[in-house]
Amino acid sequence: MNERKKIFWFAIISRIIVLNLQFIFNILFPDHNADAFKSPIDNSEQISSYDNIIIFLFNGLTRWDGQYFLHIAKYGYTYENTLAFYPLYPMLIRITSVFIRKIFFKLNVHSSVLIAAVLINIICFVKSAIIFYDLSKIILKTTNIAYIATILYCINPATIFFSAVYSESLFAYLTFSSMLRSIKLDPYVLIPIGLSILTRSNGIVNVGFPIYYQLKKLFYNYMIKDTNFSFKIFYQFILKIIILKNFCLIFNTIIISIIPFILLQIYNYVMFCIPNQTFIPEHIVNFSIINNLVLPGNNNEWCYFKVPLAYSYVQKKYWNIGFLNYYEIKQIPNFILAFPILYIMIKCIKEFFFEHKKYFYTLGFIKNIENNIKTEKKQYPIKMLVFIIHGLFLTIFCILFVHIQVSTRLISSASPLIYWYCALSIYNTFDDNNDNNIYNNKENTFSKWNIFLLLKKKYTLREKLIFSYFLGYTILGCFMFSNFLPWT
Repeated sequence: MNERKKIFWFAIISRIIVLNLQFIFNILFPDHNADAFKSPIDNSEQISSYDNIIIFLFNGLTRWDGQYFLHIAKYGYTYENTLAFYPLYPMLIRITSVFIRKIFFKLNVHSSVLIAAVLINIICFVKSAIIFYDLSKIILKTTNIAYIATILYCINPATIFFSAVYSESLFAYLTFSSMLRSIKLDPYVLIPIGLSILTRSNGIVNVGFPIYYQLKKLFYNYMIKDTNFSFKIFYQFILKIIILKNFCLIFNTIIISIIPFILLQIYNYVMFCIPNQTFIPEHIVNFSIINNLVLPGNNNEWCYFKVPLAYSYVQKKYWNIGFLNYYEIKQIPNFILAFPILYIMIKCIKEFFFEHKKYFYTLGFIKNIENNIKTEKKQYPIKMLVFIIHGLFLTIFCILFVHIQVSTRLISSASPLIYWYCALSIYNTFDDNNDNNIYNNKENTFSKWNIFLLLKKKYTLREKLIFSYFLGYTILGCFMFSNFLPWT
């Protein structure tokens, strides 16, 4: 069994385990009475025994932000606070649920929407794992390290969010696709980037990947080797055409990628700032009155801004998102919860910087500098540079702006660094890290169940800490999240 097929099966198995864990924890322990948004129930909707089974099996996946995604999928953007959640994931849920209801016609809207959300996440997660392996193999240049990194991705610390009704799996799939296509200079990279922007607000950062690789190609082409005068003139003429073409590609990528974002802002403005006769179900209106929620067309405050963007206003108003706003004594437990992933990111970035200072300072744009780097063995491949810069931005943003506990799932779905750092740490402890001797173990190769991480006889302290963090957060996350307890 080759490694991609093995990853495919392990990704599926990991989803089955997570689904079982959330189910067991949800039926064994009572739900916490959390002060959080819960989508209003439509009492006119009929509930069959099949619906009760679906809710019984998957209700643990509908906590916290999952309520918003389900609400948007069923009713659209009916409240101002729902504008904090981007539309691609709930839109896919809604479309998929239509087909599910046609096949399983005894299910009601809520059950079909819930099944659709879980199904989309499983498919996206499995595809993201395979794409992540392909990306890792290109950057790390070693099958075993890429394999270890992908296995770690399948049991990542935020893994419950990749199965719950959250957009993490979809976003990871689109983000890793954007990264892989950018490396290959694929002109159609703007498709996954544009879709990632419609999935999560930080998707707009993905535009930087194709820009970086196009600029890098441009700088490499611009370096003219010593040659005869007549050829150099001809070369410079061709080079000007290449430069113009590259700038056009960069400009097109930026413009086309952000068009979905612009259309979303226009939709938000039309929906909430212009009085309209949009039909809103009675139970939705009643819920807004009881909970003091703002309905569309009510002259919202952000509509009068010079640049009427709803997202930052809604984040500030409903979640108190802002520069250092989360630095309070009562939030210390959440800082402790986020500490491991932030520590790993900072340590990886720091070690890469000191290992490749010269390459870091030039951003990798000077072609010959790769050959001038000392030949001693390095832990970090220099191709990680753009991902280091991307990870640095995400880490600083998490520390300064977001609810700090969200760092775990935000980074886990957006940056490959945490998996690469841990995989490199594990790989370097093998007695013989020849690329043909670890993965190709007979016991491991022909089994869907064995992963070679479990074939080692002894584990170092660092490996034990890594596995404890990944597996511990996986199990604890399933327990906490499925019972409406505070989690990342």
